[in-house]
Amino acid sequence: MNSGGRIPAGLQRPQRFRATASERPGSSRKNPATTKGADLSHSVIQWFAIIAPLTTVATALSFWFGWTMTATRTAYFGIDQSVLEYSTVDYLLRSADALIVPAISILLVSVACLGIHALTLSIIRRSIGLRYIQIGAWLVLLVGILVTSLGVWTMFKELPVATPFLFEPTALGGGIALGAYAFWVLRRTALTDRSLLHVPLWEKLGYVSVVLLVVVALFWACSSYAGALGTGRSREYARDLDKRPSVTVYSVQSLAMGSPVKEERISSPDSKYRFRYTGLKFVTLSADKYFLLPANWSRSSGVAIVLEESPEYRVEFNPGGG
Repeated sequence: MNSGGRIPAGLQRPQRFRATASERPGSSRKNPATTKGADLSHSVIQWFAIIAPLTTVATALSFWFGWTMTATRTAYFGIDQSVLEYSTVDYLLRSADALIVPAISILLVSVACLGIHALTLSIIRRSIGLRYIQIGAWLVLLVGILVTSLGVWTMFKELPVATPFLFEPTALGGGIALGAYAFWVLRRTALTDRSLLHVPLWEKLGYVSVVLLVVVALFWACSSYAGALGTGRSREYARDLDKRPSVTVYSVQSLAMGSPVKEERISSPDSKYRFRYTGLKFVTLSADKYFLLPANWSRSSGVAIVLEESPEYRVEFNPGGG
């Protein structure tokens, strides 16, 4: 040791260097950018797993409601929809008219129910006025049981009074939903916080059954609405039939269309077509088939005409009346 008490340079302790995580061999620390990308991919997969089934269900429901509306609409004129051979795209396009009003109504009711639930839950948590909440829940439960009973009754027998066409599904779904929610409120106000953590299996199964019943009732109501809408659209079409495009059919041979369709013979020797038919109105064209109605068609005495496209006749269209 020297006089200054300093350690010779050769005996000094070597300086240690700390290696960063990225420099350590075999380090398992992940790159933040890689982790963020993996989390994003996982989130995308989760959202896709949620949206894909919903899209499939929405498409299937759209097809069903479009089919229901089209079937009732053509049945009003005395034709089964299978004769016109509508495609899946046709049914999906026609479903928009049958889905807009039910979808808006369901969303509005859902928003109102969420607001009522938030208000009720706030009162329960504050433990203020629970007595009034319980009395109201008992009243709602009784109303729900009564309305549900009426809905079940009308499934098998008609009520002695006239009811709207959506009464049965609305009574069944709305009654069971009101009763179940009132029961939940009574359970929530009667149980302690600790007991709420252990919901019995029978109660869980009951809530699941209620949700399924409400979904079935909604499907029933939407189907009934689509059918009624199809019939209503057909009535409007028949009422304004004079405003629809007029059709003239030229045929090589007689089509034997009876009255009130007018048949005229074409006497020109150079004409390919020998017969002309007037007094027809155009309804639709599907699968190379013309759906026509006589100009003075009525449901009690009118007939519907379906002509398949053929080189044996020619179809001309004229604008309808004002």
